[in-house]
Amino acid sequence: MASGTKTKKILLVSTDRAFSQDTRTAFAASEVIELLTVEKSVNELRGEVQETDFGAVIVDMDAAKLEEIESLQRIMRRLEGRVPVVVVTQEFNAAAVRILVQLKVADFLVKPITTADLVRSVIRTLQGPGREENTESQIYTFMPAAGGVGTTTLALQTAFQLHHSVTRGASTCVVDLNFQQGACAEYLDLEPRFDITEIENQPERLDRQLLDVMLSKHASGLCVLAAPTRPSEMRSFKTDVVVRMLDLVSAYFDNVVIDMPRTWFPWTETVLLGSNKLYIVAEMTVPCLRHTQRLIQAIYETAGKEVKPNVIVNRFEQKMFDSGIKAADVQDILGEHFVGGISNNYRLVREAVDRGIPLHDIDPNANVVNDLKKIILPEEAVATTVKSKSLFGLGKGLLKRKAG
Repeated sequence: MASGTKTKKILLVSTDRAFSQDTRTAFAASEVIELLTVEKSVNELRGEVQETDFGAVIVDMDAAKLEEIESLQRIMRRLEGRVPVVVVTQEFNAAAVRILVQLKVADFLVKPITTADLVRSVIRTLQGPGREENTESQIYTFMPAAGGVGTTTLALQTAFQLHHSVTRGASTCVVDLNFQQGACAEYLDLEPRFDITEIENQPERLDRQLLDVMLSKHASGLCVLAAPTRPSEMRSFKTDVVVRMLDLVSAYFDNVVIDMPRTWFPWTETVLLGSNKLYIVAEMTVPCLRHTQRLIQAIYETAGKEVKPNVIVNRFEQKMFDSGIKAADVQDILGEHFVGGISNNYRLVREAVDRGIPLHDIDPNANVVNDLKKIILPEEAVATTVKSKSLFGLGKGLLKRKAG
């Protein structure tokens, strides 16, 4: 061990002997982590958690059992936020996710898990919240308020902007969760390669190697995880399949952009709770804006206040004198949830879709591109505006000197 390196003690609470042995083996090679184990259920814990100065605690439990959740709550209260807790659970459902999020556990994993995933989670937890903000994947989820509002176009353009960003530029992956009618791959003229049936009954089979095979890769370096569409099949996959897929993508990409289907599935709430930013895409029609209000309410009712829906109004037009909905009406209807409008540029969007290329490849300064950047990357949009104004001012100065 390097001199001066402080050993971090990790406590594992588990009655699963095979899991405990695998975990001990996984951490045995580490020179800075010492794993201690307590072969008790979370219900049987008394003072063991507070006896030593632990860097983190791993609790193996069944989150579907009320008595175990109540025991975890007592532990979290005793720790008072001093020690991060990683939960490993056998059962996984939306209610359990909500409770774990509310308890502010550092992370939660679902069995069966690989030891690599557990080690990565613990190391991330030990790095602390300050470091985590820079290393955690940022998840941007796009949800349509109605059909044909342009959700896929905005999700893909967001992914490109993040991928090429000066401030957030890093590896980016688009995940198309519309298994029945998704179009992310087609919009970029890519072959959808994600065979979800291959992992449907064994989600643990999806590892980095298999994921790499199933990714569609754009020439820019942007990756897309999309399954071949099956319009005649209305299927709902188990939550743990979707969670396993998103966990793996999040582990290997800095930015994840999710294109959601309009239909609400059992895993929808889980995806929303795991998102850093949620954008509802709407348009300027009375029925769509009314449904957007209902959708916002539904999100609050199911996911709670942990998720804040942001509304982007696509094909936004500043109508002053025409009849119909005006910009002020949109603001009144949506209130604080309205984060911006995207100009109506049908010709540009249609050409990009038909050619299978990003919007910025046709016109990098298009109103659609700039409008979206103001919402997704406001710091860069401001910098671009200031730069443009400076150049314009310089041009006027030169003209004045020539005139003089």
